[in-house]
Amino acid sequence: MKRVSKGFWIWCEFSSIHSDYLNIIKAKVQDQLNSPEFKIHLTLAGPFKNIDKSTIRHLSYLCQECSSIDVKIKKYGYKNEFFESFFIIVDHSQALTSLRKEIFKINQSEIIDHFSPHISLAYGKHDEKKKINLFSSLPKLIDTIKINRISIVDVDENIYLWRNLETFYFNSDY
Repeated sequence: MKRVSKGFWIWCEFSSIHSDYLNIIKAKVQDQLNSPEFKIHLTLAGPFKNIDKSTIRHLSYLCQECSSIDVKIKKYGYKNEFFESFFIIVDHSQALTSLRKEIFKINQSEIIDHFSPHISLAYGKHDEKKKINLFSSLPKLIDTIKINRISIVDVDENIYLWRNLETFYFNSDY
């Protein structure tokens, strides 16, 4: 299946302390791997062709009913794919899966079965040996991170554009 490079995506974002932690790791990775700049996130759902005002309103309501989600971190990983070049693999938890299903339902879209939750640290085509060597220079990962909001992001991967349109904090994290 061909990758859709333009559309709207729903990103999970992290508490400030965990964002700071992840950004330090991302900076170390990007010192070694040339990458377009992007905000640290976990892609939860998308791409959607459009997101209307009703969907935005319902996403806001959904977040008012949600609490923060603690996500278990597994390990560093890499693939030979531009937008999944080097990343942190996270647990495929019931909380993430349920939130994801609810978002597809709200947007009246058919759910995309493939879901491989991860936190990207670098995009690009990078030498596999360089990625493997990078593992030993990175810090040991903490056990869990806290997701405390979702964002609607207008994405155009052709020009490396990620524009945040709306952010909704979960109820317990105003």
